[in-house]
Amino acid sequence: MISPALLERVACPVCLESAGCARCAAPPGHAACGEDYARRVRCACGGPDKVRLLLRGQALVCPCCGASYALRRDEGYADLAPVRPVGEITHYADHEFQERLGVTDAEPVLSARVKADMMRRMLSPAAGEVVLDLGCGAGKLALYAGRDGARAAGVDVAPFFLAGAVAAVDLVRGDLRRLPFRKAAFPSAYSLDVLEHLDEAGLLDVLVEARRTVGPQGRLFVYTHAMESSPLARFQRGVNHLARRLGRAGLIDHEREAMRKSDHVNAIRSHEHFEALCAEAGLEVAERRYYNVVFKAVVEDLGLRLYEQARRRKRGAASASSSQTRVTEPGPPGRLALAAALALTWLLKLDVVLFGGVRTGPFFGLLRPPGGAGGARTGPPGLTERARIHSARARR
Repeated sequence: MISPALLERVACPVCLESAGCARCAAPPGHAACGEDYARRVRCACGGPDKVRLLLRGQALVCPCCGASYALRRDEGYADLAPVRPVGEITHYADHEFQERLGVTDAEPVLSARVKADMMRRMLSPAAGEVVLDLGCGAGKLALYAGRDGARAAGVDVAPFFLAGAVAAVDLVRGDLRRLPFRKAAFPSAYSLDVLEHLDEAGLLDVLVEARRTVGPQGRLFVYTHAMESSPLARFQRGVNHLARRLGRAGLIDHEREAMRKSDHVNAIRSHEHFEALCAEAGLEVAERRYYNVVFKAVVEDLGLRLYEQARRRKRGAASASSSQTRVTEPGPPGRLALAAALALTWLLKLDVVLFGGVRTGPFFGLLRPPGGAGGARTGPPGLTERARIHSARARR
């Protein structure tokens, strides 16, 4: 949807106001929005605000560069992607790719639910708070994030949104490397399974844009991974190796998981590297939990896929016996299947409860600008220092 509140928050993705501190102020005019953009937006003061868009009929117009952005009310989103591409476009922007992923608006379960619940715990949005989903995809998790009184907004480069998300979530088509929002437009934001799709320059751009969008008192939650692992990861690699062998034997559909990771860049070399990128973007890691997947590897990566493939074969046999020529993908889970999946989700949460302190690549992180009060809900003062001590101990 496109609410009046969203229209108050949006801005030109590429134009900065001339006002700023002594280091980032610039003469009026569009010239400073080009080559000088990166330096000004990364200023230690938080950078200049972006230029507010003006409503002109069914379009939003930038008074600085003159670009016009469409309000696609029939489709339920504002189209605020930069006129000129910022970098490479992900596979997720392809319509056929989205259809093959087969996302539904059923509530998240298993590892997706673990990630979503960790986001809600660490970000802790208040009732009525608007949370921005950075890279919302079809909007499945944005729908879930809007529970318990919080409200969600979503931005993604691909405009293939679920009908439920269109009805309940403020949606924007935009590039995370040039977020089309005013400064401090949202008190909190999150990014799940997104940062690994970006190269280092793009990842830094996203962190800078997110810091500006949540403002000096804001909070940012991320789930991503660094290119390192714990001894526990050997178990997951063993399960994945078995899954690939079963896939070659036709007992598991390994294609969807491979497709989901097909354009991973994995630019984060280590947790220290990520902390350095955060510092360059004007953020700090206030809290971190690791995600060693032991129960998830057995339940979701192996058991669930064996079940799904057996189900497809059964449906295929039923279709063949009834002379149908096309086998459709299973729809959303029924009540019994959903209840079983929710029960298994609690088992998967043990991966965080039991192994969340063991340093590995995948991690949940709460980020905030240094000195900001945005992380106060996650614990008493001193949390950032304890997170650093915890990281140092985990490296020993």
